[in-house]
Amino acid sequence: MKYVGSKNRLSKHIAPIIQSYIDDNNITQYLEPFVGGANMIDKINCDKKIGLDIHKELIALLKYIQDENNELPETITEEEYNNVRDNRNNYEDWYVGLVGFCATFGAKYFGGYARGYKSDGITKRDMPNEGIRNLQRQRNDLKDIHFATMSFLNIPYDKIKNYVIYCDIPYRNTTKYKTESFPYEKFYDWCRKMSKNNIILISEYNMPDDFKCIWSKNHKTSLDTNEHKRRVEKLFIIE
Repeated sequence: MKYVGSKNRLSKHIAPIIQSYIDDNNITQYLEPFVGGANMIDKINCDKKIGLDIHKELIALLKYIQDENNELPETITEEEYNNVRDNRNNYEDWYVGLVGFCATFGAKYFGGYARGYKSDGITKRDMPNEGIRNLQRQRNDLKDIHFATMSFLNIPYDKIKNYVIYCDIPYRNTTKYKTESFPYEKFYDWCRKMSKNNIILISEYNMPDDFKCIWSKNHKTSLDTNEHKRRVEKLFIIE
């Protein structure tokens, strides 16, 4: 799924590292507290996979497409986009999520109706259709995942043991997924506590000194503005 800050392009580098921690330690349980568009969890092999997020429409959409009998529209018109955006309570959560993510500019949730042109600069592209087809292709890889709406702060410490936990949080000092600020200090403390019984891996640009960087790669991103910038993508672990 198209999603702000998606790791889909970087997953070929990061997923094998996550998988190595699962395989080398005979881990059977995997958790993503910030599952987003599920572009990492759908590439991980593990007996039990859990994807959490506080975005209820996102989780509703991921659950909806797990059932291949649930149909998706071929495209979404601008009129329909505007109707759903302005009257969200009149629609099912999964459909609000579909419109908000698949028919939006730059994958930002209801960030403006998506428009684009083919390489000739004249022929219009059906961007919502492309987003929906992308979601359809992902469908089979989501079947064995348990999705739920939950904040990482509500995850019970006593029930999460012997997991590999991968966290793709909203990066500090970049475009946020929501308007409210992310509780970074609480997250760092949460990682420290959870690491006593689990393996915690975090994607970020920078982390506190007690988090060790185990992988890095120069990466072009447009997360901050419409201009592409080069950043050093990093993967951290707390031991």
